[in-house]
Amino acid sequence: MDLEQNVATIPLYPLKQDRLDVINNLIMKYLIFIISLLTLISCSSVGSERESTKVFTLEEVTSSGLKVRGNFETNFQDSTDSIWGFFKGREVAFIMYPSIELAKSSGLNAAKEQTEKIEIVEKNIGHGPNVEKLVCRGHKPGVGVSGRGGLKLHSPFESNFGLNGTLLTNKTSIFIGKNETINNTPDKTCVRREPLYTHYKIFGNLVIMAEPLTTEDENDTADFVENISSALPE
Repeated sequence: MDLEQNVATIPLYPLKQDRLDVINNLIMKYLIFIISLLTLISCSSVGSERESTKVFTLEEVTSSGLKVRGNFETNFQDSTDSIWGFFKGREVAFIMYPSIELAKSSGLNAAKEQTEKIEIVEKNIGHGPNVEKLVCRGHKPGVGVSGRGGLKLHSPFESNFGLNGTLLTNKTSIFIGKNETINNTPDKTCVRREPLYTHYKIFGNLVIMAEPLTTEDENDTADFVENISSALPE
């Protein structure tokens, strides 16, 4: 009787092992699926820049949440409009072209010129020769603002007075308000004169440029430029 019971139970052991193998295989396949899915999501989010084939109007740009403050004085080749202002609390700029093709050619050149940083070989000049809007970065502690945001400088293209209390400076003096001068030259306080705008995007017939914040990195600024394009009507 005992022998019969032992013989009857022998096939059960491999049967249980087979079930465990099946369960383990299912678990492994599930984990591989989850890992593959996460990898796919991660890869699709990287470089997922929006593109547009639309030719935007000036009205569409100004109605997207941009608070326009002025125009560039630079005459950008082939452009129809060039404006700057504020979007969600920071300065941004738009250069508009009559076609997408011109934005990708002439607009790309303009964007590169306005964001061009160079190695400092003369005084504190760290910007290309055609940059209109400048900022002072790399201030020493206790002297001024430091970080990627910096202190906005007087453009060489603008007139010699401050606007709405904004601190502006030219090669010889710093102005605040309309006629108030601070007894300081930027050469004493400014470590590097750099382009105000550090990131750009060609979107449809537009060049979009934005200044960085002191509290963010390169990726954050690039994401902000993407957010600007997302606010435009499609």
